[in-house]
Amino acid sequence: MIQARSAGVGVLISIPGAVGYVYAGWHRGAECPDLYLLHFPWALGYVSIIGLVIFAPVSMLMAPLGVRIAHALPKRALEVSFGIFLVLVSARFVFEYFMQ
Repeated sequence: MIQARSAGVGVLISIPGAVGYVYAGWHRGAECPDLYLLHFPWALGYVSIIGLVIFAPVSMLMAPLGVRIAHALPKRALEVSFGIFLVLVSARFVFEYFMQ
């Protein structure tokens, strides 16, 4: 039940966020023509339509697999694996920060 609420709230957050990125990047081309050349083809503002078309179906196909894996693992193993993931992501950010 909690996962369903989380998914529902995620949609409520992501749609206004995407609209905000479209709006924020919409007028940048007129202000900075050189920067506009860096935009990806098929983009609305800062939102890539190609990325949306690829990411959305893959997410919908892989979500049930992720749910099955999460329910098959013991709670402690899931907590530890998520903690390791967070440590690895943090280490990557720290490494990139000091390598600039």
